[in-house]
Amino acid sequence: MAVRIEGYLVEGKLAAALREIVGDRWTGTELKVSGTRRRWDMGFVDGDRRVVVEFDGDEHYRNTMKIKADREKDGVAASEGLRVVRVPYWVQLDSVTFRHFFGFDTEIEQDFPHGFITTKIFPASCCELGVQRFTRELAELPPVVREAVRGSLRDRVVEHGIEYVVPAGLRHLVLETGLS
Repeated sequence: MAVRIEGYLVEGKLAAALREIVGDRWTGTELKVSGTRRRWDMGFVDGDRRVVVEFDGDEHYRNTMKIKADREKDGVAASEGLRVVRVPYWVQLDSVTFRHFFGFDTEIEQDFPHGFITTKIFPASCCELGVQRFTRELAELPPVVREAVRGSLRDRVVEHGIEYVVPAGLRHLVLETGLS
């Protein structure tokens, strides 16, 4: 049985899909680690390890203090033995990305493409740390997903102009024809 996600991925849809996939291993939403003031969006148990999942919206790329808080949360998670999975707002959850993020296979039907399709928050809107984060996360994605994101950026460049979509240091992503 496939999990179906309709439309653009948001935190609630990610939680619902993940809860359906992991079943009784689901540990809930708004998770806190005892002894800390940190909270994670959702989580589940994978064998003997807890996995905490964050859905990172555009603020996680535009706001330096949010980026700092994310780094601190990742440090707390590491010290507590938690595995952190961060799902960027510009990536959809499908079978390929699920395997990439969570390490096991499941069938997911997703009718919305990866990339910057409806959002107007492009990499050019990100702060310097956000651009670095976007660049790193994009490079780590499976090639088919990476190319879909790059294709969406090319489409938005045609629509809005390159200076409004990608910062100067990332223009190679839309000007090259091959994968970087």
